[in-house]
Amino acid sequence: MILADIGNTNIHIYKNGKIFNIKKPQKFDEKVYYISVNKDKEKEFLKLNPDAVNLKNYVDFKTNYKNLGIDRIMACNTIQNGVVIDAGSAVTIDIIKEGIHQGGIIAPGLFAFKEAFVKISEVLRVEYKKIDLNSLPKNTNEALIYGSAGLIINTIKKFKGPYFFTGGDGKFLAEFVEGVYIKDLVFRGMIKTIKEKL
Repeated sequence: MILADIGNTNIHIYKNGKIFNIKKPQKFDEKVYYISVNKDKEKEFLKLNPDAVNLKNYVDFKTNYKNLGIDRIMACNTIQNGVVIDAGSAVTIDIIKEGIHQGGIIAPGLFAFKEAFVKISEVLRVEYKKIDLNSLPKNTNEALIYGSAGLIINTIKKFKGPYFFTGGDGKFLAEFVEGVYIKDLVFRGMIKTIKEKL
């Protein structure tokens, strides 16, 4: 069985408990289940895998949020209570109480901040590392971290945990709030949907 999460930048593939990323769609011989937030990549993917099953048609998720992305739904689908942070190209912060989605926030991801800083000035190049967000920055790199990762973390802290992180920058951001990093959180939601509905 292959699980595919077709994102804006990469296609994340889950096979036998391992995750890897591909840039372009490819053909798989096994049964494929997928979700997608990128219509163009999805069309290319389905040309190569016409029998792939779109899990968006099967997931049962309670929310009043309009147009909630399927990747966010899957990341939240296994959490009963807490804050779910998916830190990829964008950072999404979703609040779950008693299995019901309360609402959420979307912010630029760390790479988007990195690109924006350089567009402002060539000298504003950030190297992300953990800093003390309770202290005023004393150098440009710390100031850039505070102005990007710090903004995201301070937004997350407005909500009561526990905090569950996933996505490419999830492990880094989790260090600031003693959050739990779950690399395969989206795929866990997909697996839950398959077990419950298919």
